[in-house]
Amino acid sequence: MNKLILLAFLSVTTWNLTAQKFVQDQSATKVMFKIKNFGSYVDCMFSKVDFDVKFDKNDLANSYINTTIAVSSVETKNKSRDKSLAKKKYFNVAEYPNITLKSTKIVMVETNLYNLTGNLTIKGTTKSITIPIKLSEKGNKLSINSDFSIDRLDYNVGKSSLILSKKVIAKVNYLGTK
Repeated sequence: MNKLILLAFLSVTTWNLTAQKFVQDQSATKVMFKIKNFGSYVDCMFSKVDFDVKFDKNDLANSYINTTIAVSSVETKNKSRDKSLAKKKYFNVAEYPNITLKSTKIVMVETNLYNLTGNLTIKGTTKSITIPIKLSEKGNKLSINSDFSIDRLDYNVGKSSLILSKKVIAKVNYLGTK
């Protein structure tokens, strides 16, 4: 009987260790994007980003990487442009305050390289997207890096334009600790 209790305790304890979620390092986590405007790239960043991460390379079926971005936190180093992006024509922050990514599947492509498939919602439009991600674990730390692009018109952000590119290039850096 004692062995059964010990085995049950160890099973629950081990499951809890592998099921732990990561806690985001706010200072090392960044979501940036750039877009061509009048032929030059404009660098942008979101300063309020929250990741909800549970990752176990041996249990990808139960792993996830979810993100919520406060759209009002967009920074372009130009206050007038930041205000313009918040308006109805672009992000419409009043009606759609967040951009979200809810992962549906993580697949290993090769060592430390994965494809994250998830539902990306911007300005009330949700589309399935597959994003290449590079993950590295060192001790109790998890680093996630990704570079990908989306078409802003797929999410009704602005209108077709000769001066503003439809291609948005995103860069994500995340650091978390168990």
